[in-house]
Amino acid sequence: MEQGWMFFVIGFIMALIQGGYVRKVPEKKVKMTAICGLWLIVPSFVCVGLANEAILLYFGLFLFATSTALVVPCIMTMASLHGSVQQKGTVMGIFRSLGALARALGPIFASIAFWSIGSRSTYLIGAVCLLWPVLNLNRL
Repeated sequence: MEQGWMFFVIGFIMALIQGGYVRKVPEKKVKMTAICGLWLIVPSFVCVGLANEAILLYFGLFLFATSTALVVPCIMTMASLHGSVQQKGTVMGIFRSLGALARALGPIFASIAFWSIGSRSTYLIGAVCLLWPVLNLNRL
């Protein structure tokens, strides 16, 4: 039951942010919004990894939901700006396919790490690894 409420709250936060804020972001601020969202995911992983009490866990999950709500639509918008009109379907198809591949392989690698080195180390290493996307997006 607690997991159900957790997913409900995460989904509710994401819906509020995407529907109330992200859809109104001007095109010139899409990249900065994605960068801000990516910066939020690093402390979210740290909070979840270090959580010994529910309050820190839920704060980390709040940051994670906020980050995801900001990043996913903004990165999708940025990807849609690449390629000519005739290439849009190909570009978006490849982008979505790579996202699906990441969602398939990510949990496999994270599960192996989780059971091999523990949850705390897995989340903290994940937080460090998540610096790479935000630093690369900054350079674009």
